[in-house]
This record gives sequence, structure tokens and C-alpha cells, in this order.
Amino acid sequence: MNQQNQKLYVGNLNFDANEDQVKELFGSFGGVEEVKIVMDRYSGRSRGFAFVRMDSSDSAGKAKEALNGQPFQGKTLVIDWARTEQRDRPAFGGGGTERRERSPGGFGGGAGGAGGGAGGEGRPRREWGDRGGDRGERRGGGDRGDRSGNFYNR
Repeated sequence: MNQQNQKLYVGNLNFDANEDQVKELFGSFGGVEEVKIVMDRYSGRSRGFAFVRMDSSDSAGKAKEALNGQPFQGKTLVIDWARTEQRDRPAFGGGGTERRERSPGGFGGGAGGAGGGAGGEGRPRREWGDRGGDRGERRGGGDRGDRSGNFYNR
């Protein structure tokens, strides 16, 4: 039996709800093997969501259909299938340890940046003091004759 089809995400959970109350709620749809309310590591309070593992994928499906959008302790529950854990993802959205090589066309970056589009291909590398003429750049560029003081609308 695939355990992933048995695990549900329970969102918009009341911060005061405990594991026994959630287990009782899901218990009417089948056997509940595990309830894990996710807690904030610094404050020790609930983060407002939990994971529930049912005894079968059928009972998990019934619970999902019946409880999604239903009120529980004053809040409307959001029930969905739990996604698999991704251990290789950085915890705080950082770039991890992988280094990317800089493209030969410039400084890389997104559209409108110093390198332009996809890594700066198709444009010569900018030198110091080169103002360029591309008005799609974020800063600088264009004619310096306008001294209105509006730096970003040139």
C-alpha cells in the first residue's frame, strides 16, 4: 500500500486545535494512523496546518472529499493530498552550494538588466562609462541631456 496516497495536508487549522481533536475529526472516515500538527520552532505555537495519515487511500479520499471547505473550530479547512518531502531544497530559499558560471555576454540576469535577456547573449559586454542606448535598462542609458531629476523615467 502506497503511504503517500494515505497522507493529507490540513490547512487553515485553528491555532488552538490539538492532535486529539484532529484525529477525532478524521476518525469518522477510517482509521487515523498519525496526526502531526506543525509547530513553530521559536514560539512553540501551531503554524496553522497539519498532516494526517489515514489507514488506507480510500479512507483518505473520503475524508478529503467530505472535509475540504468545511468549518472546524471557527475556520474553513483546506484539505489536499500531501506532497512528497523535498530534502534537497534549500531551507530558506537560498541558492544552495551550486555555483553558476557567468555568461560571456555580460552580467547575466533577468530581462532589462545589464546583461539583457537570456544571460546577455547577443549584446556586447558593457564597459565602465558606457551609457548604452537601450531604454529598457533598469538604470542609466539614454540621453543624459534631460536633467529633470527623474532618474527612472529616462
